[in-house]
Amino acid sequence: MKIHIIYNDPLQYATGKIYDDGVTDIDSVEEAIDMSEYGVLDEMKAVQRALEPSGFETKIVPVALDVYKLIDELKNDPPDLIFNLCESLDGDPTQEMNIAALFEILKFPYTGSRAVTLGLALNKPRVKEILNYYNIPTSAHIVCNDSGKLFLNGYGKLKDKYPLIVKPSREDASIGIDNKSVVYNDAELKLRVEHILDEYKQPALIEQYIEGREINVSVVGNVKNDENDLTVFPISEIDFSELPDDYHKIVSYNSKWMYKTVEFAGTKAVCPAENISPELEKIIQDTAKRVYKIIGANDYARVDFRVKDGVPYVLELNPNPDIASDVDSDTGFTRSGKAYGWTYEELINNIIKFACERWGVKI
Repeated sequence: MKIHIIYNDPLQYATGKIYDDGVTDIDSVEEAIDMSEYGVLDEMKAVQRALEPSGFETKIVPVALDVYKLIDELKNDPPDLIFNLCESLDGDPTQEMNIAALFEILKFPYTGSRAVTLGLALNKPRVKEILNYYNIPTSAHIVCNDSGKLFLNGYGKLKDKYPLIVKPSREDASIGIDNKSVVYNDAELKLRVEHILDEYKQPALIEQYIEGREINVSVVGNVKNDENDLTVFPISEIDFSELPDDYHKIVSYNSKWMYKTVEFAGTKAVCPAENISPELEKIIQDTAKRVYKIIGANDYARVDFRVKDGVPYVLELNPNPDIASDVDSDTGFTRSGKAYGWTYEELINNIIKFACERWGVKI
């Protein structure tokens, strides 16, 4: 079986320095290092290593701006299955869905969620509307396109709910989220909304900030009859206890990606999460499966929550979470899979099995 591992190649488009030359010791670099571009490189290498013992014929296919090159690659050497790790095109995450759509147009089966789900999940306000329709708890929110009209339209349902958190409405990977994202009054809110509009050229999503436990739930499989067809890994929690008091307990961009920052050092994942009652655990897991099904995820995805007063509020669904593994530094998804009892090789091979069953591909 021939599997192409296709990923967005930051070496072809990244503007900043990427310390992935195989020589540089990043611990010897003095400044904070943006690790966001490393993730997909680590994923690609990890997936390839995991597939080696299985006897699959694998090929690495990097993607940048030249889509025609990708099309020629697929036509001239067609795979039986694509392991899709492409999270952007030329650094633009909104194009993630279009790469998946290209695979569908060319009739190549691939792992992970389909184009419509990738696009939907990136539209945070629309996902929240869908969750509200299905009575799934999520924080109250409004969307602002014009800071001058902020206090005129829709603001009423949030004006008494400070603190609020302000995010770009169409980004992933915590882009646009930092310690100033949480606001406590009208002046701070207006300033932050203007920052999002100016910096990210998209509407600002304003949500009630939930001061609670940050929970991540990894789900695998595909819905055949109902949510019980899905497998939920042990619940993971972000431990904010090492963050200084003047930092908000949020997963900011620095927390996720900026190695050698206070936020990066102060936010650690714990899996399995501790001190969760069996009753709450079941509610969280059942909610994660419902969200997975409703938003239309396939093969694997992660659902993020804030839990307060026994209620799990859904933050978002990530249909293309980082699945890299380097033994000592697993990503959250991989760590959860190992806590469930799967080796990394089993995780990757099961993702392929789920995708092949869904597309009708014989292994």
